[in-house]
Amino acid sequence: MNRATGISHVTLIEYLSLERIVKRLSVLTVPADALTWHRFFGALLLSLLVLLFLSGAFMAFYYSPALGSAYDSVDYALFSLPFGGIIKGVHHYGWNLFLIVLGAHLVRAFVVSAYKPPRQMIWVSGVMILLFVPLFIITGDLLTWDQKGFWSTQVRLSIIGSIPFIGDLLVRLFQGGPLTGIVALTRFYVLHILFLPGLLAFLILIHFHFIKNNGLSYSFSSDNYSTKTVRFFPVIFNRWLILFMGITLVLGLISWYWPAPLGDPADPTDSSYVPRPEWWVLFLNQLVTIFTGSFSVVGSVIIPGGLAGLLIVLPFIDSSPERHPVRRKRVMLCAAIIAIAILALSIMGYLEHFSTPHV
Repeated sequence: MNRATGISHVTLIEYLSLERIVKRLSVLTVPADALTWHRFFGALLLSLLVLLFLSGAFMAFYYSPALGSAYDSVDYALFSLPFGGIIKGVHHYGWNLFLIVLGAHLVRAFVVSAYKPPRQMIWVSGVMILLFVPLFIITGDLLTWDQKGFWSTQVRLSIIGSIPFIGDLLVRLFQGGPLTGIVALTRFYVLHILFLPGLLAFLILIHFHFIKNNGLSYSFSSDNYSTKTVRFFPVIFNRWLILFMGITLVLGLISWYWPAPLGDPADPTDSSYVPRPEWWVLFLNQLVTIFTGSFSVVGSVIIPGGLAGLLIVLPFIDSSPERHPVRRKRVMLCAAIIAIAILALSIMGYLEHFSTPHV
């Protein structure tokens, strides 16, 4: 019986031309600390990403990207479909947690100097992923077609429109007309479920390519990797599987007790509605509030673009061999000033939008 099963198994692998891939996986080894308590943010991000793709694919079965049925299809999935509320909650809370872990992953990489040679492109590709991910939230918010999603999109389109030279063109491409209607909803839907996932998968493959060729970051205690290695399959894969099941359970319980929010249906004529910004964009929203009129481009484009550019070129600005944060005083001081400024702006934005009654 086992022999017959083994023969059929080998035949199937040969039939699908997977021999080379299976052989590589069976002998692939990685550093023993590739997935440990102090180096697990990347694996957690991958777990969350798989959850987001799976939950999004499930919701796509019941979603209708039309003005008369978009909100109703979300409402049905959330309140009438068995386990629909949990799946919608996993998707909602998963994105929030994904942003938090992605930020923590970047901070850890900065502190341990993971951007130092020869890992510059690992850092650059990771920053590109960080800058790319908010597009999912921007396009996904409109799909519920509730008040918050609709008017948040209006605010974001107005900010995009303030970009010199290309702002109006980008708004027309996203909106498809003078108003946010069926064309905009369809385009956001296609971007959210088709183009953006494909581009994100491509960026992640590039990131893994650079990791494979340049290795993981060093620890502070030594100048070289540990010589101890373990097999990727099944050791590392099993660790990741446990992590995946654990985060799935946690997000499922959170979604069970605190269902994902859904506001009233969108009313394009209700211009009195003022959406509250998401936590991750509070500091950006506050910049737009501070710089108004002819200076609005400073808060909406110049400062955010400058910060993004600074992150991308960091490995080429700070290319010294020194890695310990205590001996990188200037870089750490600049990072602390930027972090304090972002925190202060976020607190200001929170007090402005959440400490007063919501209209």
